[in-house]
Amino acid sequence: MPVLNMKIVISCFALLAVVSCGRDEVLPDVVDVDGERGAYADKYDPVADVGQYTLPEMRTMPKKYWSCVYVLTGSRNELGRASETEGLQYHLLCQSISGLTNRAVDKGKSETGVWLCDHENRSSYALSLSALQAMGLREQGRQTGIELTCNSYGPSDGVAIQIKDLFDGYVLTDVENNPESNVVASVASHIYNAIIVDVRDKERYDAAGYEMKYDARHKTTRDSWSEFKDRCSNKALVVMPVQTGELRDFAIKNSLFVLNINKQLNSSSAGQNLNIFEEALAWLEPGAPILGWEQGVSEDLFVNRASKTGHVWIPSDWTYNIPMTSLRYKSRQTSTLAKVRNPKDVDYSRQKNFISFYLTDGDNIQWMMNDFVENFYSDDNAAPVKMGFGIPVGNLAMIAPPWFADIINRQQDDCTIIESLGGGYSYVDNYGIDKNRAAQLESLAQTVAAQMRQHRVKILGLMAHNVQSPEAKNGFQAFVDANDQLEGIVAVQYSPYSGGKGEIFWVKNKNGFDIPVVTVKYSLWNHGNRNAERDGTPKFVANRLAAEADKESVSFSLIAVHAWSNFQDAGLTHNELIENAPAGNKRGASAAKLCLNHLDDRFEVVSVQELIWRIRMYYKKSQTEQYLNVID
Repeated sequence: MPVLNMKIVISCFALLAVVSCGRDEVLPDVVDVDGERGAYADKYDPVADVGQYTLPEMRTMPKKYWSCVYVLTGSRNELGRASETEGLQYHLLCQSISGLTNRAVDKGKSETGVWLCDHENRSSYALSLSALQAMGLREQGRQTGIELTCNSYGPSDGVAIQIKDLFDGYVLTDVENNPESNVVASVASHIYNAIIVDVRDKERYDAAGYEMKYDARHKTTRDSWSEFKDRCSNKALVVMPVQTGELRDFAIKNSLFVLNINKQLNSSSAGQNLNIFEEALAWLEPGAPILGWEQGVSEDLFVNRASKTGHVWIPSDWTYNIPMTSLRYKSRQTSTLAKVRNPKDVDYSRQKNFISFYLTDGDNIQWMMNDFVENFYSDDNAAPVKMGFGIPVGNLAMIAPPWFADIINRQQDDCTIIESLGGGYSYVDNYGIDKNRAAQLESLAQTVAAQMRQHRVKILGLMAHNVQSPEAKNGFQAFVDANDQLEGIVAVQYSPYSGGKGEIFWVKNKNGFDIPVVTVKYSLWNHGNRNAERDGTPKFVANRLAAEADKESVSFSLIAVHAWSNFQDAGLTHNELIENAPAGNKRGASAAKLCLNHLDDRFEVVSVQELIWRIRMYYKKSQTEQYLNVID
């Protein structure tokens, strides 16, 4: 008996399915299901370096490390402190000690590194440090930055632990009178291999025999750019506000340029460095990441410029010890897999108004390293509301491999892990538009695809200025083209997040399957004394959903939960504003639960992954059945 062509047989069944479904479904193109055969749970890639790693890496493992103490305290960025172990002056000193010492380790000039202390109460940093210790790294002791730069130490266990000889001198700042001297010194430090010393503490270091290598007291960020850009690596950029010390160790360790957008902390009144920022964006290597953040200015102002030139932003302003937490990250990747639900296990016969909740801001590395797990991910309501959690899959796996693995391993069964927002913060409708958009998009999409496929993450979250624009749809297509394991995209608009009004777009992947792009229909967002058109309190959103349910018995709604909005539990209130009370403490999954409490049995909450598959079955029944018929 001759073997029938499988694609012809499948097309026949698809035709029957369309005729019987009772909806105006267009017969899909013949799809290639042969490549989809096999166990659904096994559809992921092995861990491998296929070019997806974008972060500078510390490759050399120190044998020992000093714990530098009193650094990451509440006074770390304050001015007006007299004590030499307090304030921004001390913070910058210690950041420079760490950056230069760890750079010396990587260059084979030292076997002793530095860890900045006082943040180990965070489980993320405790786990990261214990993982390094498990690799053989041993703590030598706990010393202040002053002791490390001024004291002499003999060898310990055959390891030279004295680090003051690694520095060629100091860069002088005056952070009280010239905030930008801090930023200039952050670059001059690695140019001159010199620690950062402020005028407050100059006498001590002169007495200790240090020589001033560069005077930054009266220098500006423009001066720094003019003098130093050709001596910096263009593989990444650090953008941080004046009057902060964060990320300086990372910049110094990797010879990166550092700049500030506002010349004055939290205000643009003293002017901005946007022209320098734009020059730096043109100078950077294509696709190079930008780490940090700026304060007192609309995020769109700087993220938009980065996106248009083909650079993703990694929000990481309150992140510490990245050289050490990311040590040898390429070789420390593990096959840590997100939990996914086999779409064959979904009961597609149920007819309901299906809703899913998606927690915003998952691209934020500093949030992941601080209170994300304790205050959001571990919320008792996460499983009941089947929360979708955005995670910076690739970036967190590079910056803190064991912490990323821990987060994935804590995933609850009914919650969906979503890559957020495509390798970092950018806008899919203008990414690379000023620099060969097609090539830039393809490169980013391939990077994100590799990260998602190796960790079995099936849903992608993206952001656009206008999710309904042709440019956004072109961007969606690039990510779908790069990843035939991608099951769906959730799209957020900036802003409002709900600007897509719940519209669903379809993008065909390389196997011929239509992949849905689901836009946010409503957002839980505390606007104080008002609700917006599609954003507001849990009661407000529930009322809008109920009004729609009066007109349709089956619907699919993606609800964004603004991570930074708190609400009050006011019970089954009829007041659409009372939940915005300032004393409210319900956020994340708990805010979603308030919304769910206001809905009747016409609604059913499902995970984001299940929502995607229900949408696919409802609107693309024949091809979805084709897929389900060939997976186990």
